[in-house]
Amino acid sequence: MKKLKKIYLVSPRGFCAGVKRAVEVVNLVLQKHGAPIYVRHQIVHNRHVISDFEKRRVIFVEDINDIPDGSVVIFSAHGSSPNIYQIAKSKKLKIIDAVCPLVSKVHIEAKRYNQQGYFIFYIGHKNHPETIGVLGEVSDKSIVLIETLNEAKKIIPPQTDKLIVLTQTTLSFDDTKEIINYLKKKFLKLIQPPAFDICYATQNRQNAVKALAKKVDLVLVIGSKESSNSNRLKEVVEKSGKHAYLINDKSEIKSSWLENVENLGITAGASAPKYLIDEIIGYFSNKKVIIKELVVVKENTSFFLPII
Repeated sequence: MKKLKKIYLVSPRGFCAGVKRAVEVVNLVLQKHGAPIYVRHQIVHNRHVISDFEKRRVIFVEDINDIPDGSVVIFSAHGSSPNIYQIAKSKKLKIIDAVCPLVSKVHIEAKRYNQQGYFIFYIGHKNHPETIGVLGEVSDKSIVLIETLNEAKKIIPPQTDKLIVLTQTTLSFDDTKEIINYLKKKFLKLIQPPAFDICYATQNRQNAVKALAKKVDLVLVIGSKESSNSNRLKEVVEKSGKHAYLINDKSEIKSSWLENVENLGITAGASAPKYLIDEIIGYFSNKKVIIKELVVVKENTSFFLPII
């Protein structure tokens, strides 16, 4: 690290409004109901957040049937399919929904357009819980999942009069524009929802990291491997022609990465807590380098909490 002179901390980084809301929901439920409480799926995709809650006797489960009848359950920020709610109600679980309002919007759009007779192109990642939740809102005959442009080219919809495209919120405009442009050219009647489904925080962080990549030799992205938006940040940096590493925390930093780096960039995915960012800043604070904030976008979005 002898050549390292300057570190740029790009903003926005770290928790988005949806993640802040979800984490606060778990804290409030613990205060009101006491441990143990159950969460269906990881509340957010960050292993440190999950570990911190597990120490407080929050139990994370994938199968709703594993939760004892009558328990308190929180549904994760990523959204859940209707059949999960039905099982939860049959088990007399007290349901507290921490789904991000932006994800809820896509669920509502899928149901509404399906009822109006539209065939839905859904752009997303196959095994992501957000995708599973949205696909669960409508019949298989009314929606198709698209992950790549090649997949889009092979799709033959059952009709071409009523078509709409919806997207996973944690993708970016860059991730989806190629597929959407193709679909719009092929299907002239294709429409997009009134408010585009890309999460503001996803797009803001990707725009910020593009600006960051122009100023640095290497970028460290703080986030878990399970985090879709964190992985996308790494990819955006690499598409900009710079190296990037996705790390969970300071313990994963390797000095060999920094041998020829003069300017280092740091960002964090939308589910990475502030203390992880602070620890990494502290790791470099005694290295006699200049630490500078690079503010690209200012965020002031917040969401109301559900009734606890």
